[in-house]
Amino acid sequence: MNRYESRRVRTDHLQSAREVFRVPVVLGAASAIGLVSALLGDDIWDVLSWLTILAPVAAVGLAWRKRAG
Repeated sequence: MNRYESRRVRTDHLQSAREVFRVPVVLGAASAIGLVSALLGDDIWDVLSWLTILAPVAAVGLAWRKRAG
């Protein structure tokens, strides 16, 4: 097995468009909500913006962790 074969991600079934784009759409919506909430106010809006803007970072971290082990 060469070094690129272990990086392939395959599924046993065909995925619908909903399955393929579900996570990117959710992360995009979270980012948009975070950016808008950062403009709206202080205190709770700041907390909301930090949490939603960090969602894509957390998703990448979880994906790396899952892939590594």
